Amino acid sequence: MPLYQSESILLEAYYFGDDSESVRLRCGSVCVNAGAILVDGIEPRQLQSLRWTPDFLSFEAQGMRHRYPVSRPALVGPAQARFALL
Repeated sequence: MPLYQSESILLEAYYFGDDSESVRLRCGSVCVNAGAILVDGIEPRQLQSLRWTPDFLSFEAQGMRHRYPVSRPALVGPAQARFALL
């Protein structure tokens, strides 16, 4: 379960045609497990205000871009969110 230091995550949603939405959220770290991604240091209100379900979560760490298919996040702590991997 790799732990990455990252300043932000990018959430993306794609719809039919060329329609899409995205938002970048500040965070402190990202931990990738076998079935989920845990994001620490995230602002819960920003996640709760999303009106759409993300299709992908991406972040940059150590000069590399990581991108994963995910589903709707669940808040699991005061500044932690869990995204199930698809």
